[in-house]
Amino acid sequence: MKKIIFTSALIFVVVTFQFCSKTGATIDTPAAITVITPTLQPNLPATALAYIVTYPAHIQGSLIANDNTPADNPITNDGATLGRVLFYDKQLSKNNTVACASCHKQNIAFDDNVALSAGFAGGRTTRNSMALLNIRFYRSGKMFWDERAATVEKQALQPIQDHTEMGLTLTELETKIKAINYYPTLFQKAFGSTAIDSVKIAKALAQFERSIVTYQAKYDRVKQGMENFTVAEAAGEVLFNTAGPTPGGGPALSCQSCHSAPMFINSAAPPFALLDPLDLGINNQNRFKSGSLRNISTRTALFHNGRIANLQAMLTAGAPGSGTQNIPAHSVAGADVQNILAFMTTITDQTIATEIKFSNPFQ
Repeated sequence: MKKIIFTSALIFVVVTFQFCSKTGATIDTPAAITVITPTLQPNLPATALAYIVTYPAHIQGSLIANDNTPADNPITNDGATLGRVLFYDKQLSKNNTVACASCHKQNIAFDDNVALSAGFAGGRTTRNSMALLNIRFYRSGKMFWDERAATVEKQALQPIQDHTEMGLTLTELETKIKAINYYPTLFQKAFGSTAIDSVKIAKALAQFERSIVTYQAKYDRVKQGMENFTVAEAAGEVLFNTAGPTPGGGPALSCQSCHSAPMFINSAAPPFALLDPLDLGINNQNRFKSGSLRNISTRTALFHNGRIANLQAMLTAGAPGSGTQNIPAHSVAGADVQNILAFMTTITDQTIATEIKFSNPFQ
């Protein structure tokens, strides 16, 4: 009797194992991923839009000197197109509510209009979102306010993995992207294969981000001899380039010293910053990366903590929302403020806020 019971139990185990091996063993393998068709599909043209651009001479010269694009990830039209879709896709977050574009809005220079951005569960970031303009011209390639990411590619995946911002692991990210029906074709066009992994995701996002370049502002037309500055704008440019005293008796610095034309970005972090006892930035030295000043006239909540209301507040010591007495060498004489503002308006490229190739493809 015991032998019969043992034999029956053995048969049951074998049959059960065989059944499970046929129906459940492939759950965690790529072949078992169920392809999903999201409600929103990206609206893309049959031929990829042009992300490879020949810039005016004054821009091209700066690009040659400062380009941080690595040899293994040059911008391609199809690669940047994939990056655009990923950048705007909310499915890159834990609960499908937040995309990269949620904190980097096209209409405000790929910046955010609040001091601290909201993450997928409603939590707030610990620093202000940086404007993603002209990052290709930051020669060192280091990203974030504290330069903790060595390259744009390394930066691209960190917000996705941040527990406040987007909340995914890289494994979860890859599984989600592999399951979405429109991605295999986009990866095939971008990289010659439908295989999807986080390295390619980072490369595509970096291509799109590096393509966001401002070169169609009034400033650019003036430098090409197509237009002239007004009297106030010309005076503002002189002021911008004129050295002034530095607190502490150091060498005189002009705005140009830390925000070099024509992209108004400098790869060396400034020697001083907005004083913040809660955040000391790069290597706890009270220094922070300086992004491009292009389109600064349209942006609000400035600096690493978003504490400065806008450009005028930054320039005007003691103005409401300024705190400029805590930003060495950033306030200017009252009589000069309007001229500086006039000049800074000329470096605003309005086309970047509406250009289709940088816009949300899910609309």
